[in-house]
Amino acid sequence: MHSREMREHFKKIFPKCSAYEIENLVSAIRSNKYWNVHTEKKNAFYAVALTQAKIPFKDGLKAKSTAPKLVTVSAKAARFCRCGRILVVKERGEYFVSDTVVEWPVFTRLIRQDQNVTYKFLTKVLQFANFNLLRLT
Repeated sequence: MHSREMREHFKKIFPKCSAYEIENLVSAIRSNKYWNVHTEKKNAFYAVALTQAKIPFKDGLKAKSTAPKLVTVSAKAARFCRCGRILVVKERGEYFVSDTVVEWPVFTRLIRQDQNVTYKFLTKVLQFANFNLLRLT
C-alpha cells in the first residue's frame, strides 16, 4: 500500500485523529518504528502491527509488526490485531509475545502519561484482566 492510500485508509479508521497524527502512524509503519514502554526497562515495547495474526505459532498466532523480533499474539488478542494497531509486546527469549492491542489514538495518549504508571498497567494489571483491546469511545 502506498503512503497516500495508507493515509486515506487510516483517516477512515480513526476519524478523530488529526492529519498530523495519521502522518505519524504512516511514518512509523514506513520506517519500522517501535518504542520502549519504559526508558529504563527494556523488556516491553510498543510495535505497530502490519498484518492480522492468523498463522499458528508457539502459544498463539504469528503477526508481522515493526518489532525487531518475531511477534506471537495471544489467541484472545489476535482477533483485534490489524494493520495500524499497536501491539504491546513483551520479550520472551528469541521472540516477543503480545496480549494487548491498542488503537493509535489510545497509544498517542499512553505515551504522554507517566511511564512508571503505564508500564505497571500494561505489564502487570492487564495481565490479569480480560482486556485485549484498548480503544477510545
